[in-house]
Amino acid sequence: MSIRTRLILTHISVILITLTIVAVGLIVILRTYQRDIQLARLGDAVVPLAFQARAMLQNDVPPKEIMMRLEQQATGVGNVIVINEKGLVLADAAYGLTNRNIGVAALQKPGAQRGFVWGVFQQNNLNRNLLYVAVASGQLNGQNVYVGLAARERGLLTVLGDIGMNLLVAGVITLIVSLVAALLLARSIARPITRLTQATEAIARGQYEHRVDTKGSDEIGRLAESFNSMAEQVQRSRQMEKDFVADVSHELKTPLTSIQGFSQAIVDGAVQDLASARRAAQTIFDEAGRMAALVADLLTLARLESKQMSLAQDQVNLTELLPGWIERLRPRANNCGETLSMEINPLPAIIGDAGKLEQVVVNLVENAIKYNRPEGTVTVVAKTQAIDNTGKNPLITRRRNASVPAQQWIRISVQDTGEGIAAEELPRLFNRFYRGDKARVAGGTGLGLSIAKEIVEAHGGTITVTSEVNRGSSFTINLPVR
Repeated sequence: MSIRTRLILTHISVILITLTIVAVGLIVILRTYQRDIQLARLGDAVVPLAFQARAMLQNDVPPKEIMMRLEQQATGVGNVIVINEKGLVLADAAYGLTNRNIGVAALQKPGAQRGFVWGVFQQNNLNRNLLYVAVASGQLNGQNVYVGLAARERGLLTVLGDIGMNLLVAGVITLIVSLVAALLLARSIARPITRLTQATEAIARGQYEHRVDTKGSDEIGRLAESFNSMAEQVQRSRQMEKDFVADVSHELKTPLTSIQGFSQAIVDGAVQDLASARRAAQTIFDEAGRMAALVADLLTLARLESKQMSLAQDQVNLTELLPGWIERLRPRANNCGETLSMEINPLPAIIGDAGKLEQVVVNLVENAIKYNRPEGTVTVVAKTQAIDNTGKNPLITRRRNASVPAQQWIRISVQDTGEGIAAEELPRLFNRFYRGDKARVAGGTGLGLSIAKEIVEAHGGTITVTSEVNRGSSFTINLPVR
């Protein structure tokens, strides 16, 4: 059963239950209403009869004769009854209640006029309750005598028969309008869900570019937006997988080709002297080492991305460690004719993995030396920055409690004076295997920045880059002090 059908059936059930409740309530209201109307008619008609009965009682006319004289005047409204103050029926025109007690004293109606008695009498031989209204008309044998009009209570079906057709028409119209509204509502809900289902099936078939229209800000609209975001991430992940396979194939192709070529030369006897054989063996060894480094970096990156590589949680004093990490690269900078300088301010200790952080810093400094201008400068600056609790700094999440102390961050910047990086290349700089042409000439696996980004984020920090063509680049690491 489709969701549209279930929605329609649910609405129909709710409508029918509502109409049933309304009908039951209407029946109860109509029953009370028609009884009050019938008693009011009897009360209006009994007043002139009571005046006539009073004159007859003064002339000592018997109750039965009084009843017979007044009966003709009451035709069409009710039947005359004569009762005493104790509720004993002295004369009855139509219901066989003579000498029966109908309990007048217990049937006084609140708010009724003085001298009026309103009542409902139940008797087994009557098809319906007997309604009566009596008025004190005089005395007989020392007791008050009431003259009243009585009539059988109109049946509920009789009352409904008067307005039944109108109620039926109103109910049918209400049901039709409600069904139309239910169909439109079910359609408005089911249609976007159907589109989402079709889009999900398209994604399952590999059509990752499939999207759904997002209309409205309700739950369905937000679900469509979430689906589109998910589909975009799936498409991006799928593309990254394809790019990853292509990049790995490309990176392995060159060393494999070299190894295969030189190995084939040795097998075919093309290498005849010892010096040539050594050069071929050295090339095979170098390319095998390059492949081993690539595989090692891939394994490291995969473990970092899957959170399977555990980081040490040691107390790291960067004030002492940073100078040693950077000084080891000074001979390389001197060989390139570059100046390596550092500005290390006193830094608070942080919790982290010193070995992994060293890998990040060394990678950034090596890249700065590698891609710098001849006789250029590489500057490493490390300082502490306090972020206030207004949340204006993009490095932290907004804090709502102003009493929370400011977050302390360690900021390490590696700046060079090289040719810089084009603005369109910056968003892709931390992608796996992404390297510019100069980087390809310089070698490397193209995974260093990706690994650095994963290590920094595993420490709860961020790594960013800014660059200006012909003026240099600056890589910045931000680590929280915890």
